[in-house]
Amino acid sequence: MFEMLRKMIGPIMLLVLVAFLATIIFSWGGGGFSDKPRDTVGVINGEDISIKVFDQYYQNLLRQAQQENGNDITQAKREEIRNNAWQQLQADILINKEIEKYGIVVTSEEMYSFLKLYPPQELQSAPQFMTDGNFDYQKYVNAMVNPENAPFWANLENYVLPDLKKYKLQEQIIGAARVTPAEVMDAFLAEKEKIKLGYINIKNDNFRDLVTDATEEETQLYYNENKDIYQVENRAKIDYVIFPKEPSDNDWQRIRYQIQDVYDSAAAGADFAELAQIFSEDNSASNGGDLGWFKQGQMVPPFDSAVFSMEVGQVSQPVKTQFGYHVIKLLGIKETERNAAHVLFKVETSQETLDQILQFANDFSVTAIEKGFEETAEEFSYEIKSSSRPFDKDGLISPEIRTNRLISEFALSNKVGTISESFELSNFIVVTKVSERLPAGYSTLDEVRMNIISDIKKEKTRQMALDTATTIYEAIQNGSTFNQATAKFGFTYEATELINRNSVVPNVGRHPEVTGAGFALTKVNQTSGPVAYKNGVVILKMLEKVSADLEEYNQIQDSLKMVSLQKKQQDMYRQWYNDLVNNAEIVSYLDNFYRN
Repeated sequence: MFEMLRKMIGPIMLLVLVAFLATIIFSWGGGGFSDKPRDTVGVINGEDISIKVFDQYYQNLLRQAQQENGNDITQAKREEIRNNAWQQLQADILINKEIEKYGIVVTSEEMYSFLKLYPPQELQSAPQFMTDGNFDYQKYVNAMVNPENAPFWANLENYVLPDLKKYKLQEQIIGAARVTPAEVMDAFLAEKEKIKLGYINIKNDNFRDLVTDATEEETQLYYNENKDIYQVENRAKIDYVIFPKEPSDNDWQRIRYQIQDVYDSAAAGADFAELAQIFSEDNSASNGGDLGWFKQGQMVPPFDSAVFSMEVGQVSQPVKTQFGYHVIKLLGIKETERNAAHVLFKVETSQETLDQILQFANDFSVTAIEKGFEETAEEFSYEIKSSSRPFDKDGLISPEIRTNRLISEFALSNKVGTISESFELSNFIVVTKVSERLPAGYSTLDEVRMNIISDIKKEKTRQMALDTATTIYEAIQNGSTFNQATAKFGFTYEATELINRNSVVPNVGRHPEVTGAGFALTKVNQTSGPVAYKNGVVILKMLEKVSADLEEYNQIQDSLKMVSLQKKQQDMYRQWYNDLVNNAEIVSYLDNFYRN
């Protein structure tokens, strides 16, 4: 087992140890879980996932991001972290089920060998294992065999154990991977065999302005011939009212009172940089709140107006902007620039306000069921929005709601006119009404007309590029040089440097069909026929060929075989995991149950 582990440790050790150390940091020093209700945030193969379990993953990744980027984490970044946390949680659950299925166990000897061979990075920087500022491996080994340290090692093993089980599972999955001598030779040639190509690149886009829009007859014919592409499941449309999770006046006023104390301290002579370092909720805090030099108009208007009306050394009263409340100190003045520092208190939606917003949404739902959706919205001056087009269970509902399985299920399982209870999403709460139901079948021509017109235009440009390339190739075959042919037809002759099979061809890109056609040429000055690729057509000419050095192959074939094997193992494991995910029943209710 450990022979294979030693081979695989390079590509996988970094990821696993990072996860392992993050787990130690979180579990030993990260504090408790957040106060989330025990709602189900998703279901994986019939297992309900609680928001508290998910929040453990999310908060761990969030802390890492805050350590790397400061506390100023954008909404987009939070969503990215949330998605990554769900992917990690999903992987842990699916893989742990497979570990149980395969009956994977780790012996004490394997555990000892692993910890002896691969001291955790965190322990390598621990003072008790250092000598003259460097990690002392002998001290580490001595500590492992010291009976007095048994409780510590037992605790450490508990954290290492899950990852070692994953190693052993991985070994079983990739154990059948083999590489043949032919595959090793192909990998060698792909890297070492090189050619230099001349080429004419006829891009599809060159003909875009020459192609007319599809006629009604062409559009109808394309739709009829490709109708299976446009099969759709049951679909629905909704009307909806949004209740944004925005801070209330009380939330703003509370922060206004809090930042007043900072202003009072600064006005009384307290060190402004220290105040910023202690209190500011901005990534400039570590620099004493210093924002550097900036010109008028670079900051948001209220902040900008305050700064450019101040004198050097002056401290402003709290200034309200879209980001919260600022206390500003002007540090310097140039002719058209100012240097200022600030303390920022962000204003976030309090739990009390969130509860109130939820109550408004619930009250609207109840009243709308009694009096009517449109009537209630008009009575309370709520704006009604609508899904832009019909959606299926996984489809885009609207730019704001995006995809949401709970809302889709509601719309697809209720009659037209049915009004929902409130759905809670990341940034707002929404109440919906089913406005339309469409049975499974085919999208209508009108629904897909723009897509068809675009596809037909792309097909016409591809055909024009191919026809032009064919004409140029025939001219070359009839005696024209590449330069003469390109000049006649208005294209450019280009040439590569020496490239291998994995190289990027300038202005063409990395396309195996292009490089493959180039390497299929066997003689200098030999010309290929037109080679179509995604964005156009090329005609190739062999300018130079450098054969691979077989003596070099003999020298490196063992290491090359190992690299090829590792790549095949990684591909095999990746495919195994993708199949595991694709065959699993996974439903995420993240947008409905998680509050940022």
